[in-house]
Amino acid sequence: MPSVTRKRVVPARPEQVFDLVSDPRRFSDWWPRVVRVEHVSGAPGAARTRWTNVLAADSGRKLRLDYCCLASNRPVRYQWEHELEGTPFSDHLLSQVNEIRLAADANGTEIRLSSTHTLRGSARLAGFAMKRSQREMLDAALDGLERVFAEERNAGSDEALGGNR
Repeated sequence: MPSVTRKRVVPARPEQVFDLVSDPRRFSDWWPRVVRVEHVSGAPGAARTRWTNVLAADSGRKLRLDYCCLASNRPVRYQWEHELEGTPFSDHLLSQVNEIRLAADANGTEIRLSSTHTLRGSARLAGFAMKRSQREMLDAALDGLERVFAEERNAGSDEALGGNR
């Protein structure tokens, strides 16, 4: 069962980070390759919320992946699962779960982003390769979160400067 955890500190309060990461409509702002989100049912931050991420593949094709929130505890934890049943991914994966844990830090919020894949059949032999791709994906997601909060911080500074003129 390949599992990877990456962490990073972003300059935002845990509540701000939670509100962003728990809103499926905002996944395209920070999650790698997501170009849009469709079919959201449920409220942001609510357990059992479902949605579809539309991803851009290297080939130029679009992939649609369905997700469901498994657990949500504002502002400390958000967990979601890729719904695999009936997809080509179910040939190789029993489950894929992502989780974000948030903790206040002197410089903002420490984000611990984890991804756990339970592999099926011969795919279990490729666990080491799966871990590498998971690390790359999680690092790109954390880069996206850093970018969003840096942009929001800069926009706030610009507004403050404009208000003092």
